[in-house]
Amino acid sequence: MRVEVINIGSELLFNKVNTNINLISKILLKYGLKISKCVIIGDKKEDIKEAFLNSFEKADFIIITGGLGPTFDDLTRESLSEALNRKLIFDEKIWEEIKEKFKKRNIEPPEINKRQAWIIDGSKIIENKNGTAPGMLIEEKNKIILLLPGPPNELRPMLEESLKSVKDKLKEENLITKVFSIIGVPESEVETKLKDLIDKMGENFIILAHPNLIELVLTLPEKDKEKFLEVENIIKNTFGLNYLGVDIPSIPELIGKLLREKKLKLAIAESCSGGLACKLITDIPGSSEYFMGGFITYSNILKKKILKVPKTILRKYGAVSEEVAIYMAKNAKKYGKADISLSFTGIAGPTGGTPEKPVGLVWIGISYKNKTNAYKFIFSGDRQTIRERAVYKGFELIREVILKNEKRN
Repeated sequence: MRVEVINIGSELLFNKVNTNINLISKILLKYGLKISKCVIIGDKKEDIKEAFLNSFEKADFIIITGGLGPTFDDLTRESLSEALNRKLIFDEKIWEEIKEKFKKRNIEPPEINKRQAWIIDGSKIIENKNGTAPGMLIEEKNKIILLLPGPPNELRPMLEESLKSVKDKLKEENLITKVFSIIGVPESEVETKLKDLIDKMGENFIILAHPNLIELVLTLPEKDKEKFLEVENIIKNTFGLNYLGVDIPSIPELIGKLLREKKLKLAIAESCSGGLACKLITDIPGSSEYFMGGFITYSNILKKKILKVPKTILRKYGAVSEEVAIYMAKNAKKYGKADISLSFTGIAGPTGGTPEKPVGLVWIGISYKNKTNAYKFIFSGDRQTIRERAVYKGFELIREVILKNEKRN
């Protein structure tokens, strides 16, 4: 089945990142579906119609997001109505539901929101529990067309619910998708070492690269499911400790699970990462069970006052140094009453680098048991990318240190 996605919204062509495609692709994988094409279209009726008709020629399943709001530039309903030659019909029941949602928030329903109650004739309504714009599911010439709002908190549950209702029409045979995750290995190395396996599996394999993480997505018919074990054994034997497993949660969740299993408490000291590591750890519900807290010591003053990094060490080696990373990690563990600690000090850029200490240099400290070590890395990319790569590398080091220590014991 060929799946194409059309993301509508002029903001996606200016200063907003299109995260919907990631969300949609991840949900579709559960059904063994892969996106063949994705386009972003601004809020112009003729452009929307043209994009839709192009997809309608080739695709079996078309997912359209955005443009279902109440304002003048929300033109998806009108565009699809004209492209399919179907009337728009006002649905009094939907308008009553929209008004009720506003009343629950003690807001008088704006008349402009009436636009969201106009529905393409013959479409099945998809309830929106998190917003006011209903979705629509249309079947035309044995093709499935799905219209959904753009905000991710509305899109996700509506897409999942829609797929359940049409799952029998989405595939000819039962397919299974599994994701094998490898941490701390470059994409090129993964591809080189698994070339024979990738060639053998052909189009059933997709490689997805993330910061410090490679995901190998494999989709097979249910009748061939025994091959998953064969594939996993090859990946496990090739990458050892760098292999994380099948269908793992996010890296912060994985770290949380490991800390919980080992009954370890974590503390973090951050300088260049500015609290990103603490944020990612505390994004996980229940993280208070293993996370003691963080020290965001961006300035040298706070490194001295809070983490007790000696003035002489800072003066002699500088804030971005092995010695400071070690002090930060050791004292974060001590003052955070933790079992293991992590520290970051570096130069995220775009300025501040020198020939001796270039932009991208980050020292990451780990203190565990009776040992404290610091590791030197030079990351490439812009400021945000350097910070993200440093933090995920720190999470990788936590896992590695804990598992290697366990192996020795």
